[in-house]
Amino acid sequence: MKLNTGQLRALMSRVRQNQMQETDKADIKSYIKAVFNDGYTNPDPSMLHQFNNLVVEQADQIAKPVVTDILGIMADLDTAAPGTFKQLKIPQKNKAKVMWSATGSGVDLVRVEGRKTVTLEPQHLSTGFYYEPLDLVRDSVEFFNKLVNDVAQAKVRLYLDNIYKLIEAARASGKIPAANIAAGSNLTLTQYNKVASTLQRYGGRPVFIGDALLVDHFAMQQASDNTFNKLLTDDIKKELLTALNPTTIGRTTAVTLVNPFLDETNSKTELPVNKGFMFAGGVSQKPFSVVEYGGLKQTTATDMEDERIKMKLTQDASVTMVFGEAIGLVKEDAAVQL
Repeated sequence: MKLNTGQLRALMSRVRQNQMQETDKADIKSYIKAVFNDGYTNPDPSMLHQFNNLVVEQADQIAKPVVTDILGIMADLDTAAPGTFKQLKIPQKNKAKVMWSATGSGVDLVRVEGRKTVTLEPQHLSTGFYYEPLDLVRDSVEFFNKLVNDVAQAKVRLYLDNIYKLIEAARASGKIPAANIAAGSNLTLTQYNKVASTLQRYGGRPVFIGDALLVDHFAMQQASDNTFNKLLTDDIKKELLTALNPTTIGRTTAVTLVNPFLDETNSKTELPVNKGFMFAGGVSQKPFSVVEYGGLKQTTATDMEDERIKMKLTQDASVTMVFGEAIGLVKEDAAVQL
């Protein structure tokens, strides 16, 4: 089978969307075998680069609606052409003095007092990623789709990781009010709801974003707390009993992060499991601004020892925070850990 880049792109798109034609299953398997041979020997470098580029293209398409759904809760989202600059309007009602800007390796503090706009400079954000070629060779359709989804989630976590850094910088400088923070050991649902009540005053139902362990820590208290268990509807009771990820905690809507392990002993995750964030829902002034310049890119390397394919995923974007008053921080120091 010999397909050009356009034909391969179309083939991958049909496989990803589960719209395969008669020969597509055989064609994707044949192409993957041409790239990776039997899954043990070194792949052809040029074909591997082409394959990874096409995978990243497909992943970027999947990531766009996920980024919109998750980041749209907390950020104003925009796009710009590479090489251009965007102007961010500084909210005047909260008399912002500084903003925090992700740099890819840390956080810069930018003074904006007295300014109505500030020029956003794109940063080169990056994260590492790897996959096992043997899985692709053995079950090409299933593991191709899994690979594309995993790369898409890696892009989402790339943005979230930088947002985490900005929140930590704002918290350390006191720009997130104390009333917006619940931190300590064995936090209760009452403490959680107090943060929610604070953010609710900005309008809308607050949204809580965290690891499944942290979401469960508070969600399950709804059934055991003597006050809150009397308020549970039948739908919430059923959700607590059967749902993989509860979505209702007290007065908030919960969003569970995809947070994979980073090691083979399942002892370290990409994002903290004990730290979650809450945002005022339905407000016009979002605390963050995310501007994306172009699409996700990759560079490829192979590891001769573990036979993994390694990629460096990069995205040019500006990620900034100005409005810390509408952010809540929930940190459980004891009850939630791997």
